[in-house]
Amino acid sequence: MERRGLVTLSLVLAGLPLAMAACGDDGGDGAAGTLPPINSTTTTTIPVTTTTEYIPIQYEIAPGDGLRTIADQFGVDYQELITLNSILDPDHIEVGDVLDIPAPTTIPTTTTTTTTTTLPPTSTTAG
Repeated sequence: MERRGLVTLSLVLAGLPLAMAACGDDGGDGAAGTLPPINSTTTTTIPVTTTTEYIPIQYEIAPGDGLRTIADQFGVDYQELITLNSILDPDHIEVGDVLDIPAPTTIPTTTTTTTTTTLPPTSTTAG
């Protein structure tokens, strides 16, 4: 390559960093032509399952007790209490009888988590 061609090529290559700085680079001052950060929010719903081992409970019927009040007292289903104890007539229970109490009725819960991601600012300067 001729000397004249090398000089021209050197000048073109020397000017490239300046041209690149003008196209999309704010030159480090960080003020002119910069958009604010973009916040991106996503929501995730995660079902939460709690497993606990249930230790059976027995309850002795006291005077004035009813199956509904006993079920409410232990947080159990009324029908499940009747079925577990093979009770034929729920209106006739005897004081002193011992009932097996089923595991408490649980309601599944869900947790919602929100995540916010901030992206770096982008330049508005055209190149």
